[in-house]
Amino acid sequence: MTNTLHFRAAGGIDPGRVHEVNQDNTLILARPSGDGEAAGLYVVADGMGGHQAGEVASRLAVSTMERELAWLLRSPDDEDTEPSLPAINAEFPREPGQQAQEWVIRAIKRVNIVIYEYARANPVEAGNLGTTLTCALLQGNQAVVANVGDSRTYLLRNGTLRQLTEDHSYVARLVRDGQIDPQDIYTHPRRNVITRSLGHRPEIEVDSWMLELEAGDRLLLCSDGLWEMIQDDEALTAYVRNSEDPREAVEKLIAAANEQGGQDNIGVVVVQVEAGEEEATPD
Repeated sequence: MTNTLHFRAAGGIDPGRVHEVNQDNTLILARPSGDGEAAGLYVVADGMGGHQAGEVASRLAVSTMERELAWLLRSPDDEDTEPSLPAINAEFPREPGQQAQEWVIRAIKRVNIVIYEYARANPVEAGNLGTTLTCALLQGNQAVVANVGDSRTYLLRNGTLRQLTEDHSYVARLVRDGQIDPQDIYTHPRRNVITRSLGHRPEIEVDSWMLELEAGDRLLLCSDGLWEMIQDDEALTAYVRNSEDPREAVEKLIAAANEQGGQDNIGVVVVQVEAGEEEATPD
């Protein structure tokens, strides 16, 4: 007998208390375990740019991620649909997982091209549009986590919340170089400078990681509108850990970010990893 996992998730966006236009977008796609091994794709994108350009960028990001990777989550009984990625085996790799990692990286690079080409075709409307993005692709007990920019993915395991991604920002670089303390990122005069984002150049580097999941894990994906407002690590952990389910966690997190000032748009996805029924293994 082998233990299976399944996933429950919820997401939400909120404009916050300062901005009228919400430039954050989220994506939740799931395949339940009844249609084969449980799988899910979860994305948070935080757009940037004047007027509504950031909203366009983040919307293009989530729609392109869906178009590029949704075929991985279809039921085995569905008709085959050719992905726009290079021809590859549609069976999700179980080990070692490098192929899944490549699919995610290719999809994010495709997002970059889509936004970049939109900006070139619509220079007036686009302005300096771009977006950050963080995502998690889950199937079975494996996850691929990736990011560009300062939207983050965290893992809650055994009561401890740990940031999996690394921020691509000027202040994060200073912290890594030991030039400022981690708490200084919230007050540094250049705290809003992003060193890597999608849509500004035809080529982009994507950071990615493989993760083995365990029952009881929770993933938190969020834009800086959340983590910059809830700066206390213990408070952030408590909201994710103590909520009954992902929906309650999302609602509490958004409310807390607004209570702390709501200085930016807020995008949040929470994924709960649960033990499923055992499956018989062949002799």
